[in-house]
Amino acid sequence: MKLLFLVILSLISLASANLYGVWQTGNTANFGQISTTAGQATYSLLFPNFTNSIPGNSAMNDLTSIFTFQLSSNGINYMVTINVAKNKVNYFVPLPTTELVYGLRYDSDVNSLKCVISGDNNTWLVGEIDPASGSYDVYGSVEGAFLGVGLSTWNHTYYVVTGSVNGATINSFDTRSGENLGSINLVLPTGVTSGPYDLLYVPSLDVLIGTVLITDSNGNSGQDYALIDPETGAVKPLGIFTPAQQVNVVSHAAHQTTLYAAINFNAALNFVSIDIQNAKILSQSAESTFVVSMGYFNSF
Repeated sequence: MKLLFLVILSLISLASANLYGVWQTGNTANFGQISTTAGQATYSLLFPNFTNSIPGNSAMNDLTSIFTFQLSSNGINYMVTINVAKNKVNYFVPLPTTELVYGLRYDSDVNSLKCVISGDNNTWLVGEIDPASGSYDVYGSVEGAFLGVGLSTWNHTYYVVTGSVNGATINSFDTRSGENLGSINLVLPTGVTSGPYDLLYVPSLDVLIGTVLITDSNGNSGQDYALIDPETGAVKPLGIFTPAQQVNVVSHAAHQTTLYAAINFNAALNFVSIDIQNAKILSQSAESTFVVSMGYFNSF
């Protein structure tokens, strides 16, 4: 299939642009800069007649200035890889139609793209995928409902979280060898009814965070951020949001100790910056752009 997409250079200064994301405008997928002060989105690349197939499913490699995400058109999913520093599409390849690819994460030290691929009967294949061809190698598999992934570049571990009627499990894989390092049941505190989702490793703090769904005594439900300890299985909500706020996190990215996120508060979209270390909101403003994936780059 011939790919038709329009590349438009923006007038922004790439040297000062660090937070990037993917969003949709009508039938056109957009990639560009996200302001860290108020969340305004400025496109630099347009993909007409393509949609964001799996929101939140993206990966960034800070060392190579690469951002990879998925788009779809006419029932076919494509993996798109952009060199952010050059504002250039490196690869645009179709993916197998029989499987869905989730959990994209780069280990920048070994320059490999990890993923989770849908299998049969609630089985998920864990491995790595070539962004230039769409071909993949499988390390192993996990069972259950897919909840999310995270990747620590510090200890080169790819974490896959699955859920079942017995609770949530975090599975660990070595990003260099592909070895299955084992699994541990997560300990969800009282009030946490599901999760964690949307895992994100924060190198400056060497912590793994994610979102959990919390329900209070009045029946209110909403997401909050939580620390996840993959060694003990402990999950600790940070108390940044309350269930009464009915929070739903759409996408996020971290820079040092600050988290930037597009968040729905009772269906009202906001752009929020959060001090992760002190678990408090630094700024919050109304957001008009539904940014489905984000990545923060430090290398340029």
